[in-house]
Amino acid sequence: MTPAAKLNPSWPASLALHALLLAAIVLSPRPQPFKLPAEDVVPIELVAPRPEPADIPLPRQPDAPAAALAPARSTAVMPRPEAPAAQRPAMVEAHSFYAAKLLADPRSRRARAALATFAPSERTIQLCNIEAMEQIRRWKAELRPDLVVPYATSNLRMDSNSIQADGAAFRSARRWYGVKFTCAVTDGAVTAFTFSVGETIPETKWAEYNLVAGDPED
Repeated sequence: MTPAAKLNPSWPASLALHALLLAAIVLSPRPQPFKLPAEDVVPIELVAPRPEPADIPLPRQPDAPAAALAPARSTAVMPRPEAPAAQRPAMVEAHSFYAAKLLADPRSRRARAALATFAPSERTIQLCNIEAMEQIRRWKAELRPDLVVPYATSNLRMDSNSIQADGAAFRSARRWYGVKFTCAVTDGAVTAFTFSVGETIPETKWAEYNLVAGDPED
């Protein structure tokens, strides 16, 4: 054997390391919730598909009623105006979208494989959940969503490839917050997204909405 044909002394160690990595992948337990550790990426967990159908057509807005006629008599006592209701937080309209970028990361292969097993309507919901987590994180840095439930307090509505989630919730640092969002998906990518973050959801309501605290280290 010529000197050039001699084995590199590091090869046996490299082969052993690859064998250990392969064994770890093959023998690993059930995959953990999908998370991306990159510094500019929010950890993501896919919410379990809801058993009942998610396709609920969006209702048409009713025509505005005709204005009531004023009383004929000038001496009529007009009712006192009601106190204005608390204003909802303004909707935030996104101009950049991130779900496709997160899923394109090589570390997202398990999430991509899971999404491939879902029905088209459920894939739309999951893409919008991922988009919601990243949009909220970029909107307010102290919020680090790791799970979104789009039907926590009310059913979501679907119309073709768009969803409207008025009763959604997201988990951040083992606390739950209300959120509402609308989301459109075209050709497997989010193309429109608006959202509004609400108040924290009291822990006394978590069981009613099937919300879980999550692991302490999350």
